[in-house]
Amino acid sequence: MTTQPNFASNDFLHDHIKSILAFYEPNVDAVSGGFHQNFMDDASVFDEKTRHLVSSTRFVFNYARAYLAYGDTRYKARV
Repeated sequence: MTTQPNFASNDFLHDHIKSILAFYEPNVDAVSGGFHQNFMDDASVFDEKTRHLVSSTRFVFNYARAYLAYGDTRYKARV
């Protein structure tokens, strides 16, 4: 039987957040500005043109919070 992660654990949550940020890192920035929003499971972009307001806002929020949590200036530069 597989054990479930402890979703209330700060260590688990921070590791999970960092893994999500790392997934997007190589391809998140669009050349035209803003963020790519359509990714395959391997993090490659499959649609470079389509953008959505809610998704764009979520990226800005996530990078702002990541900067506050981890102090990485790459995150600050995206907001």
